[in-house]
Amino acid sequence: MFGKPKTEINTSKLYYGFPVIFLGYKDDKFKYNATTTSSSYSLGNTINVGIVSDSCAAKYIKKYKQFSVNVPCENLMSEIEICGFFSGHNKLQQADLPYTLGKYADVPLIDECFLNLECVVTNFYEDNGYLHIIGEVKRRVIFEDLVASDGKLFLSDEIQTVHFTGCSSKRIYRYLDKDNSSDLGSFVEGEVSNCG
Repeated sequence: MFGKPKTEINTSKLYYGFPVIFLGYKDDKFKYNATTTSSSYSLGNTINVGIVSDSCAAKYIKKYKQFSVNVPCENLMSEIEICGFFSGHNKLQQADLPYTLGKYADVPLIDECFLNLECVVTNFYEDNGYLHIIGEVKRRVIFEDLVASDGKLFLSDEIQTVHFTGCSSKRIYRYLDKDNSSDLGSFVEGEVSNCG
């Protein structure tokens, strides 16, 4: 037998290390708002985000068909929890998160997040109590010190994102350690990457 023995786990939720994001949106009551989620991924200019179907964020993102993805670092842990726990509140104000408005989408770009994506909804569907949002990234904005002098290279080894792991019984935050990273291709010699 190779590796460790495995067993089946019965859980309604399983998070195996997703980055935590603030999902910004236009809000009729507070003008702009944000919620916390860890269900997102992007491929090229397409981004997919999942949130609870009956949330305020879902209601307004379906209505206005635009949103922002704002990626925080571990210095914003209180703000992450405020935006995740207080549904129906003015969370940007409650968390004291200043923002600027997007250039291509009327959504908040949270100033203290190292990366902001302005997005428009191209499609969405509901399944099992969750809203799956498919969007197009219209603009990416990043802290200047995370871009190399040639303006092309994103210095990804400098970011300190927060990741969500666990199951329905217990969920925790995990943090990236910038001293523990490797370049793509470091483990295979003479091969060409097919990672895009």
